[in-house]
Amino acid sequence: MGIGLVVVVVLGVFAVGTTVAGVFSDRRGGLDGQAARRAALRRELMRTPATPIAAIKDGDRVRVQGKVVARGPLRTSPVSQRACVGFRLKVAHGHSVAYEQIIDQDELDSIVLSDGTGEVILDAPFRVELDPYDARTANVPDAVFELARQTGANLTMFGSPNQLAYVEIVVQPGDELMAVGRATVEIDPAGRASSHREPPVVRRLKGDDEPVVLADAEKPIT
Repeated sequence: MGIGLVVVVVLGVFAVGTTVAGVFSDRRGGLDGQAARRAALRRELMRTPATPIAAIKDGDRVRVQGKVVARGPLRTSPVSQRACVGFRLKVAHGHSVAYEQIIDQDELDSIVLSDGTGEVILDAPFRVELDPYDARTANVPDAVFELARQTGANLTMFGSPNQLAYVEIVVQPGDELMAVGRATVEIDPAGRASSHREPPVVRRLKGDDEPVVLADAEKPIT
């Protein structure tokens, strides 16, 4: 997955507490620093034991890993024009450290993961710690400028164009993700049964009490 600087998060890397200014106030240190922070967080998440989706128990805080499965109509990310299950877009303009966020578009609400043992539904809100699909402070795509102009923001200062920055995060079918959150297991005729002796159930990680953390998978899923 890549990243783009007028923050487009097609799946929510900057879901909690991260601003465009914080990411891009230092062009090199900002992006590199965010990548290092995400790597450190993934190591922290790995301390929570991995749980096969079929073994999820109601009320447990679990770490699961699986591939994204499309269970409904796909969306299109506004900058990269990728078919996806969700995205987040953030755009900022300004100079140096004086960035102002002008777009914060989030279309991440529900994601389905499958690991071969079963499926789990991830429900927002999310803390998105995914590597961006694209992130830039230079050579920004024309689509970003057009989206910025549509906001009515003043994109010039002292007669010169302001710097635009964006980050796009996109979650697509087949992407391999890791998620950590509080689980619920509910009997549901539309769900799957672990055996012929068990009722069909639907497993969820819900962000009601604390956001579900989304991160890139540590190892490829076979």
